[in-house]
Order: sequence, then C-alpha cells, then structure tokens
Amino acid sequence: MPSEFGIHWITHDNRKLLGSVSPGVFDHAIDPDRLNAYLASPANWMGVAIHEGLVVGMVMTVIHNHPDKPTELFLDEIGTGDDWRRKGIARLLIQAVFDRADEAGIEEIWLGTEPDNIEANGLYKGFKHEREDAVIYYFDW
Repeated sequence: MPSEFGIHWITHDNRKLLGSVSPGVFDHAIDPDRLNAYLASPANWMGVAIHEGLVVGMVMTVIHNHPDKPTELFLDEIGTGDDWRRKGIARLLIQAVFDRADEAGIEEIWLGTEPDNIEANGLYKGFKHEREDAVIYYFDW
C-alpha cells in the first residue's frame, strides 16, 4: 500500500474520521443516524482510505451468514473522491476487504455492477475473478 494512504475500518469509536470527506466518495452527505444504524450491525464493514486527514475513498460490505452454505461477503459499494481517481485507492480498499475476509474465514466475495460501468469493470477484472451474467430486480412495494 502506498504510504500516503491509510486504510481504516470505521467503528463507533473512530467514526469522526468521516468528518472530512472528499466530494464523490459517497453519493450523498453522511446522515449521522444512518451511519449509527449501519455501524450497529457487525455484519456491515466500512473501510476508508485517508490522505492527510481527508477521506479519499471508501468501501462498504455486508456479511451474509447462511444456514446451509459458507458465509459470504457482498461488496456493496466502493467510491473514490472525484479528484482521487486512478491512483490505486479502490484497489487498496478491495485488497483490504480480501485481507479482512481471510482473517474472518470468509470464503466467497461477490458484487454486482452495470455492464457499461467501464471504470469499475476494469478495476474488478484486475483481480482473480469469475464473471457471471446476472439479472437484478428492484422491487417497488
């Protein structure tokens, strides 16, 4: 990992690290109540890349425990600040997820992205992977 970026796993104790965030890392401003709810579940992992006190990238994952198969990790979201793209930050964050998943004994990590998301697909293809075509349904109720 380049020494200029520190990777931190966000908890209730260090959530103040999110006080200074580069534009584009998250889709919207962080809502303190939603952050607290997210951090309340041990199945949710949020990692951030920090440069000189500024959050320049993030990754969020969800652990899925199953009664009939091994635990898996869903890589829910990854974001890099608008001025921080193409510097290897997303790659560092994904590697941190792999390392933490190994420590937790998780055997499978999966994610979904749109076929036309060229940057994301390029990033993910840079890792050992298996690609599957899938259909995603968003339910309205």
